[in-house]
Amino acid sequence: MMKKDLLRRARSSIDGKRRVRSAYLRRAVSDAYYALFHALAFACANSLAGVTKRDSSAWRRIYRSLEHSRAKEEFGRAETRALHENIARIGVAFKQLQEARHAADYDPATTLRRRSDAEALIGIAETAISDLDALPADLALDLAASLLFRKRP
Repeated sequence: MMKKDLLRRARSSIDGKRRVRSAYLRRAVSDAYYALFHALAFACANSLAGVTKRDSSAWRRIYRSLEHSRAKEEFGRAETRALHENIARIGVAFKQLQEARHAADYDPATTLRRRSDAEALIGIAETAISDLDALPADLALDLAASLLFRKRP
């Protein structure tokens, strides 16, 4: 599963090295964010198309429908955060990881300097993914609908 592979790569890129180069720290942060992003896409597709439909074009289309900016916007809405405490925590983690990824990927003057900085962000991703995996099916469906579809008046 992609989320596990990305978390594993994030950890392995900074583990076992005496001094971790900036590029490896940056890659680890980016991988941590994308692990959470793909976990959300996976949860959306499973909730809306069904676990048994993973080989279908509909499942893949739903998976690919999650948008970075739309997810950040939705997690910022009080109504979404109020769905469940896990969803509120996932939203905080998503925003924090997305901002850290942008800094890691695009800011040449990023403050990311230590292994412990990257390890903390990887831990945030792992916790958010655990919170997502622990959601009851009905709340996972509510979250998927919130992330993928705009609410109409």
